[in-house]
Amino acid sequence: MSWLSLLLLTKIAVTGLLVAAPFLFLPKTMLEKVTNTTAQTSALYRLYGVAIVALLVGYAFGIPSAEVGQFPWGVVTMGTVSNGGAALLLLAFSRGNKPNRFSAAFFGLVALGLVVAMILPSSAVQKAW
Repeated sequence: MSWLSLLLLTKIAVTGLLVAAPFLFLPKTMLEKVTNTTAQTSALYRLYGVAIVALLVGYAFGIPSAEVGQFPWGVVTMGTVSNGGAALLLLAFSRGNKPNRFSAAFFGLVALGLVVAMILPSSAVQKAW
């Protein structure tokens, strides 16, 4: 498996578990507390969860390409924008919030890994073992 595939799998698993699932399944009151927002219905939170799942499906499409030695430029570019933007926004608005700083670090590291992959595309899709 290539290190790019491992990065994408990690992104999918962590984001699916810690972001998508909570926004799809947690009660509205808990999501309001966690996000420090209020909404009339849970629809906004659920829509965000679905949008995250859609991104994760996009990431998943990069894995078969990487595994046959073809660099998935579209997927990696999407991921760089998504993760880099998330990291910057979370840092800008974290205000000492530890979960936001953890999320910003995770998204920032994923973005950094994707940038390295774009710099070294041949290495990123080579089988690691």
